[in-house]
Amino acid sequence: MRDMAVNAKAAAIKKTYAPGQQLFREGDPSNCMYLIQKGTISIRKQKATAHVEIARLYSNEVLGELSFFDRLPRSAGAVALTEVEVLEIPFDSLDKIYDNIPDYMKTIISAVADRLRKANDTIRRLQKNVVKEDSASEAEPQVKGEAKTEGKTDTKAEAKADKPAETKPEADSEEEDKSDKPAEAKADAAKDKA
Repeated sequence: MRDMAVNAKAAAIKKTYAPGQQLFREGDPSNCMYLIQKGTISIRKQKATAHVEIARLYSNEVLGELSFFDRLPRSAGAVALTEVEVLEIPFDSLDKIYDNIPDYMKTIISAVADRLRKANDTIRRLQKNVVKEDSASEAEPQVKGEAKTEGKTDTKAEAKADKPAETKPEADSEEEDKSDKPAEAKADAAKDKA
């Protein structure tokens, strides 16, 4: 088993990606997984003409593993947000190790992979912060209602927008009381004269 792991590592290919460069697209056929050695990668699901970021992965994390277990096309795309270095591990080098796993374990792994794919689809449907295609290197997607000001998130803008405009009740207005007092006094004086 140890020899098989060494062979899998030997088959790994070191690759570098620039910010904004895609490692793979949603729906692409899959034949490898990646171990991130350096950098940040955005995992994205397509939504109409834009995409939804469902995760960010960093050094020492793995991506593309889901496709290894079920051999379906990529469930999401992967885009480098920073300079990224990965080890690309071909599936065929891992197959020798996977073939030695008991069948019940393969069934469990397959069920987990299926649940993850379904969860990705649910996240895509529910996600509200859509990132436009031209912002591939954007560091953070904005949440609806937040405004960015010099690197700070300003939620006051949302609070102001949601607040109804203040109106003064007609009877309680101080200005109306002042202007009505002389008229009331004149009316009272007219009653007294009569």
